Amino acid sequence: MKTILVTGATGTQGGAVVDHLLASGEDWEIHGLTRDASSDAARELESRGVTVVEGEMTDADRMVELVDGVDAVYCVTTFFEDGPEVESQQGITVAEAAADAGVEHFVYSSVGSADADTGLEHFESKYAVEQRIADLGLPATVVRPVFFMQNFDYMMREDIEDGRLVMPLDEGVSLAVVDAHDIGQTVVRALEHPDQFAGETITLSGDELTLEEFAAAFGDHLGYDVEPVHADLEAYRETAGDEMADMFQWFNDVGYDVDVAALESTYGVETTDFESYLDESETWRRAPAASR
Repeated sequence: MKTILVTGATGTQGGAVVDHLLASGEDWEIHGLTRDASSDAARELESRGVTVVEGEMTDADRMVELVDGVDAVYCVTTFFEDGPEVESQQGITVAEAAADAGVEHFVYSSVGSADADTGLEHFESKYAVEQRIADLGLPATVVRPVFFMQNFDYMMREDIEDGRLVMPLDEGVSLAVVDAHDIGQTVVRALEHPDQFAGETITLSGDELTLEEFAAAFGDHLGYDVEPVHADLEAYRETAGDEMADMFQWFNDVGYDVDVAALESTYGVETTDFESYLDESETWRRAPAASR
């Protein structure tokens, strides 16, 4: 039996990794890292056989303890709570602990175009972790997901249910999106085939649509018209902040560059398109009138 430490185990990405590890044919002993082992989400993981461990990713001593004796580490970081600088510290601390412990396979979840000199702080913070992983010589796989399909659930649900999809995305601009569950699929495949995946950097996307196409997909699925609304970027900046507004400006000016077909032909990873995501989502229940 192999042991893996999964950081962010109660979150969207870490949770997807746990789901796919539990569903895989391999017999994994999963240690799920969280800040609060007493939370409902942590207890739910325990009920599924996950060993929940508590700690801060910037705590070097604690990370040394947690990676001791494990075969693999999945590391995901976040800038939302404490900012990009702390995000870099999170990933670098875990990577350094893993390198010192001789972990066999380190998988890091970064972001699409992390190395593209975007000027976006939460892209550059992840790229700093990538660079440190390379410097350490860790046997590692880097996955770079693009904009999550789940963001529609978290950020835009109320407006969509009111018949409006509001985003500061320019007319004619396509946005690459990925189902977060495909991160779990890719990570587990990498862990099961280390000879193929170690040293690889993989950008993950499942679809690419304009705002009009996203709205049409929602309308078709939900059974009522969803109007695409191109929000004013500066008005969006006032509510969402500079970092998020700058990200959408980058989407409008440059955007991700992903070859979705190559994911399957090169890595055997078949990602989810947006229509399939809606069909499988527990958030977006298909209206009876819209049933096919």
